[in-house]
Amino acid sequence: MRHLACAAGGAAVLLALSSPRAQEPEPAAEEPAAAGARPADPQGAQGEGEGGELEGARAPEARPEAPERPRPPQEKQARASQPPAAPAPVAAAAAGREPLEPGFRERARFSLGPLELRPIALLALQAAPYVGDDALSQAGDSAEQPGFRLRRVRAGLHGDVAGLVRFAISTELAGGDEGTARIHEAWGGVTAARALEVYAGARTVPFSRSAMLGAGEGALTERPLAVRAIAPFTQVGIQAEGYLQDRAFSYHAGVYNAFQRADQFYAGQSESLAPLGNRFEGIAVAGRLAAEPLGPLGRTLQDVARSPFRVGAGADGFFSNGGARTLYGASADVLVHASGLHALGEVLWTGASPRSVPTQPIAQVTSVSSLALVFEAGYMIVARKLGVSGRVEWIDPNMDVDDEGDNLVLTGGVSYHAYDDLVKAQLDYTHREELGGLSLANDALILQLQLSL
Repeated sequence: MRHLACAAGGAAVLLALSSPRAQEPEPAAEEPAAAGARPADPQGAQGEGEGGELEGARAPEARPEAPERPRPPQEKQARASQPPAAPAPVAAAAAGREPLEPGFRERARFSLGPLELRPIALLALQAAPYVGDDALSQAGDSAEQPGFRLRRVRAGLHGDVAGLVRFAISTELAGGDEGTARIHEAWGGVTAARALEVYAGARTVPFSRSAMLGAGEGALTERPLAVRAIAPFTQVGIQAEGYLQDRAFSYHAGVYNAFQRADQFYAGQSESLAPLGNRFEGIAVAGRLAAEPLGPLGRTLQDVARSPFRVGAGADGFFSNGGARTLYGASADVLVHASGLHALGEVLWTGASPRSVPTQPIAQVTSVSSLALVFEAGYMIVARKLGVSGRVEWIDPNMDVDDEGDNLVLTGGVSYHAYDDLVKAQLDYTHREELGGLSLANDALILQLQLSL
């Protein structure tokens, strides 16, 4: 009988040793997530409750954490054979984002602490397969002979310091026949409040919507000829501007060195960057009021995104009390975007009166008033890809004289856009009809390839 009891006791010991509880792992073999949680850590307690793990018995208070519930070998093998969990939807969307999808321009920037920088780049190459025999660059024509032209080469940086200060410095590397480099813009400003921003330096004068638009943001290869002849473009001075209710209303006002223009109307005004100061005396003032009540129109003249109906209107003027001429001008414009359609109407007027004793030689001897009307319309056939545009201009450089300077300018073109306008190809044909005097052969066919950032 004693032998039978010993045998039964030995069998019980062997059975206990072979059970799963005998194979329970040591505390050092716990999973990293459990080992990193403290009993007093709320985050660790929350994570333990979400895991759904049921303990057979709570660990003693002296132990910092409880071991993982032991799993049978069959469960461990089944868990090991499961495929890895799919990535979270947000991570998957971020990983699948195209690097040059719409909006990449806003992401093309880098930060150095509170300083945020983004590049400025504009490269435009023109090819002119056909140019009329009478075309002349001084008269505003895009080319004089068939061939190639490096129209624009600009590079620079735009900076933002914690949203309080902004600045921009860029150069034009294709200026003049010799391709000499010159400053295109150089300004800095305090921008703590959108309702009042103050800038100083070389900056675009607030006159004419087409002139204030970026050189690479137009529907056709060139701005309207009338705008190039009348607008003062970049000048040195101090400017204040403000935007209210998400650009529903905006204003610009500035004081600059006096403007100077060429004797030839179509040669336009000089963009003086005043490296030697205000040499010819005088001060100019300019101002603009604008409204976009249904929402911002965007940076481009075309409605590339085929947006809902939106409209913008503006009016502006300038007065320059220069040493050689007194210059004055005014313009008004309306721009409409609607489901891929854009329509722009603009009227510009300017006058020039020579000084009795000019500070520099000029050919003008009497006061001259000029008037121009511009209308442009176009449609994006494929959003952000393919568009067509047409423009008509009526220009009278001297309202008191009828001559070949009075022009009717017709321009039509097609544009192809890629990578959110990073790359754009445009093909334009321009016909100039002289309304008085001789009719000149100055039509042109222009192909332009552009990279803009």
